[in-house]
Amino acid sequence: MRKWWKDVNRGIVLLIIAIIAVISYLIADTIHNNKEKKVLKEIAAQYTIDSAPLFTTPEDFDFFSWNGAYTDSLSEELYSRAKPLDHYYVDNETVRHQEIDKIQQFFMYYYNQQYCPVSCTKSPGNIEITQIYNGSATAVVKSVSKIEYISSDGSRGVDERNTTDTLQFLYTGGEWKLVQVSSDLYGGEDYYGL
Repeated sequence: MRKWWKDVNRGIVLLIIAIIAVISYLIADTIHNNKEKKVLKEIAAQYTIDSAPLFTTPEDFDFFSWNGAYTDSLSEELYSRAKPLDHYYVDNETVRHQEIDKIQQFFMYYYNQQYCPVSCTKSPGNIEITQIYNGSATAVVKSVSKIEYISSDGSRGVDERNTTDTLQFLYTGGEWKLVQVSSDLYGGEDYYGL
C-alpha cells in the first residue's frame, strides 16, 4: 500500500477530491433551491388569491363621487383593507403603503369608465420562479382575474383579464417576504389601452 501511495500523483488525488466536493455542493444547492422554489410558488399562489379583495371597492365608499387623483380617501380605505396581507410583506410600513398606492391606478381606470368594481377573484395558473439567488427571489404568476362591476347607470358587468403579477421576495427572519409587487391590474396605458 505504501508503495502504491508513493507512486500516485498527489495532485491528481487532490483534483479528484476537489471535483467530488464541487459536485456534492452543486447537488446540495440544487436540492435546496428546488425546496425553496416549491415554498415560493405556494406563497405566490396564496398571495395572488388573498390580494384579490384589494381590487374591490370598499363597501361604504362612494365610488362615483370620488374625485380620484385629488384625494387620499381611497388609499386610507385600502391601507386598512390590506392589514390581513401584512404577513406577506417585509416588516416595513413604507413598503406596504407603496404597494397599496399602486392599486389606485386600477381604480382610476374603472372610475374613468364609470364602473365600480364590486368583486374580484384571481385564479393563479402558471407560476415560474425566474430568479433565486443569495436571499432574493422573483416569481412570475400568470392568472385569470375576474372583476365584477356596477356601472353608474346601475347595470352589472364582468371584466375578465389574463394578468401577470411579478413578485419580488427577500429571505429575512427565516421567511420569504415580499418587497415589491407589480401587476397588470395596476394599470398602465398598454394594458388598459389608454
